[in-house]
Amino acid sequence: MLKKMFAAAAISAVCVSPAFAQADLICDQAGMTKLETDVSQITDSGKKEMAQKELAMAKEALAANDQEKCKSHMANAMKGQDPM
Repeated sequence: MLKKMFAAAAISAVCVSPAFAQADLICDQAGMTKLETDVSQITDSGKKEMAQKELAMAKEALAANDQEKCKSHMANAMKGQDPM
C-alpha cells in the first residue's frame, strides 16, 4: 500500500513539475536575451537546432503578446539544455 502511494506521488510530481516550471518563466525581452545566450551555448547540434526553432516561435509569441504560448516555447527551448 505504501509503495503504491509513493509511486502515485512520484508520477504526480513528474506530471505537475513542467507546469510549475513554466509558471516561473518570464516572457519579456530580458528573458529572451538570457535564453538566446543559453541556446547559443548548446553543443549538441540536434538539440541546438530544436532550441533555436522554439526560441524563434517564442519571439513571435512575445511580439503577438501571447504570454502562454511564449512561455511554452521558452520552456521547450530550455529542454535543449537538459542532458537527456
